[in-house]
Amino acid sequence: MRQFSTAADPKGDKIRSLLSDQLKPSVLNVIDMSGGCGSMYRIEIVSKEFNDKSILKQHRQVNDILKDVIPTLHGLTLQTKGDAAQ
Repeated sequence: MRQFSTAADPKGDKIRSLLSDQLKPSVLNVIDMSGGCGSMYRIEIVSKEFNDKSILKQHRQVNDILKDVIPTLHGLTLQTKGDAAQ
């Protein structure tokens, strides 16, 4: 995947921190897709917290964790998955 910017990304860091603290993911990629301005992100996350949950419930869980960040974004793409290696 093409990296758009190597500059500091405080919004991306906040997203990473919130999701890491609450979901303890085995995989977490937070990618700024907006060219570095922090308005659009793609999040790929694998967590045992998603095991036995539908995709809809997984996405709702992420949205709830990021409820204070999402209003500041133009777009958000989520790819969530349970962690089979429990």
